[in-house]
Amino acid sequence: MPAKFVLRKGRTGKFTFTLEGPNGQILATSSDHPNLRAAKAALASVQKNSASAEVDDRSAGASAAKKTAAKKTTARKSTARKATGRKTAARKTAAKKTAGATTRKTAAKKTTARKTAAKKTTAKRATAARKTTARKSATTSARKTAAKKTAGARKTTARKTTARKTAARKTAARKTTAAKAVGARKTTARKTTARKTTARKTAPRKTARKTAAAAS
Repeated sequence: MPAKFVLRKGRTGKFTFTLEGPNGQILATSSDHPNLRAAKAALASVQKNSASAEVDDRSAGASAAKKTAAKKTTARKSTARKATGRKTAARKTAAKKTAGATTRKTAAKKTTARKTAAKKTTAKRATAARKTTARKSATTSARKTAAKKTAGARKTTARKTTARKTAARKTAARKTTAAKAVGARKTTARKTTARKTTARKTAPRKTARKTAAAAS
């Protein structure tokens, strides 16, 4: 089985071709081509020029070139790794900053919520204090009103009691005066009766004396 050229399309969308031997071993590989047309043109050029191509042995230079290429590749890989590390570090830093900003925002929100809760608590306490003060004022006013009413009732009762005592005293004085008048009347009547009785008794005696005097 003779050797053959194999044309392929890579994962990146570019086209390459390889030269495979009878046993399937890859003998040569082309560079990437942007489209199928360019890959076929390069393959035709290889087929046309491969029979008359000369061999240029650069073994020693090839080793140096390989080493240089290897060094360059290593340097590129190191640069790529450094760049990747820097990007990763930058991403981590950005993530940390984002996390810090998020944490700060969360802390600010919590602080705002605490302040709001504190304001609400203060407002509730102030309202409760006002209500308590209003209740105390109402209770004090009610007590004062009750005290005034009690004092007024006591004064009215005292006045009534005093008036009753005064009336009782006046009544007693009137009764006493009436009793005295009745007693005086009775005494006067008794005296008058006694005088009349004495006059009655004295009249016969005087008559008898007059008669005796006339007889003598």
